[in-house]
Amino acid sequence: TGTHTFNGIFSTLFSYPALFSKHPMKGVEIPKFNGIASVLKQHGYTTTYFTTHDDQFDNVGGFLRGNDYEQIISKEHYPSDQVKSTLGVPDDYLFEFAIPKLNDLHKKNQPFFVAMMTASDHGPYVIPEYFKPKQSDVKKQIVEYADWSLKKFIDLATPQPWFNNTLFVFVADHGAYMDAKYDVPLSYNHVPFIIYSPNLIKEGKSFDAFGSQTDVFPTLMNLIQLPYINNTLGVDLFTEKRPYAYFCNDDKLAVIDNEFLFIYRKNAEKSLYKHRENSVIDYIKQFPNKADSMQNYAISQMQAAQYLIEKKLTNTTKDVTFE
Repeated sequence: TGTHTFNGIFSTLFSYPALFSKHPMKGVEIPKFNGIASVLKQHGYTTTYFTTHDDQFDNVGGFLRGNDYEQIISKEHYPSDQVKSTLGVPDDYLFEFAIPKLNDLHKKNQPFFVAMMTASDHGPYVIPEYFKPKQSDVKKQIVEYADWSLKKFIDLATPQPWFNNTLFVFVADHGAYMDAKYDVPLSYNHVPFIIYSPNLIKEGKSFDAFGSQTDVFPTLMNLIQLPYINNTLGVDLFTEKRPYAYFCNDDKLAVIDNEFLFIYRKNAEKSLYKHRENSVIDYIKQFPNKADSMQNYAISQMQAAQYLIEKKLTNTTKDVTFE
């Protein structure tokens, strides 16, 4: 939904979009959201968040504690000799450290929800000496290491007593700047969303429809099969299809479908490109109705989000009427 880590955390865990340059977790007052942790806590789950570094980065720790995260594991909990940079411990150490913690949660005889924020694939890059990459470019080496760390986590988790009844969900906070043809680089906002659970998901499938980080929570609730009130901007991707995906690049709003990329800039300048053709020709005058449809879809969603946040309705379970 955005180009910053806080965008990815906020949208994935609370199902609200990025609102241009606004930082949703840094206000004086911590707003309450009916996010995935709050809903699962209502159903008896324990809720935990792991990060490799200081939990006050972007005020994540304070915001999450105010939104039903009961336990936050961060830099202060790790041995000091394992902290390798300003981003804290390496990814694979985070996973290794987490396994006994997850076993402790399992012993409480309660289901648990755990979110983990890794950081190795972000500068400053630190590759442990025991990992031997195949690539020569450090930016590719760190991707190798991040992938290897995820495999290590699954290998460590597989023999645990909770593995067969657990959904593992992989989603990135944002992408990277690569081969940008437009002033909104699509690679920044194209991220994976992978659900893995070999015991619970017998047949793998892929979706070619557009989705958003805001859709992670409702989509997972489809699989968990627990009742909940969805008062977010997210949809269940198993049962609904978005006509477009929309996202922000600080001062720009972008909307995309299979053919077009629409960009709205804060100076009200608009463009429409055929991104599948990698074309930089602006088709805004040739397809004004398409541009209007894309703009209205995204801006109406963002206005709804802003209204709910300003009116403190993000935690309500009542019907909301927009003025």
